[in-house]
Amino acid sequence: MKIKVKVLLLTFVSCILYISVFAQEKPVTSENVTVLKQFVHRLNDTNLATDIILSQDILTAKNLDEDQQEYLLASIDEIRINVQSKDISKLEYINFIQAGRKETFDIDLEGIDPKQVYFVRHLNRFVFATVIRDKKIASFTLVSKGNNKAHFVFY
Repeated sequence: MKIKVKVLLLTFVSCILYISVFAQEKPVTSENVTVLKQFVHRLNDTNLATDIILSQDILTAKNLDEDQQEYLLASIDEIRINVQSKDISKLEYINFIQAGRKETFDIDLEGIDPKQVYFVRHLNRFVFATVIRDKKIASFTLVSKGNNKAHFVFY
């Protein structure tokens, strides 16, 4: 009888711990998804200039040189074209961990916390991946489909 009570008590405590850990992580994930959705909606807005998206949505170093800024604007435009060609109501926003090994095999994290990495997916195909830090897009990449691994560049 005592063993059953101990097992029940241990199970109960384990469940409480699991729920408390899960509840603590969920707001961060939800906040990151909100940041990503806002970015996608702004990319889809044809009336919004790319440099506005860069200044308001992208986390960059304060001292970007002209070449870096031009490259970053061109990269945003490339992702923008991909997003605008999709029905955004059918986009999914998923965390690196949720995506699974098969889908993330060609992404090189290079020490980045997987909890900061999110994918935008359309009809089960990846559109692009992002790193979210400080409520902004810190980096993004189109998902590699070749022999090379995709990696994130920070500006």
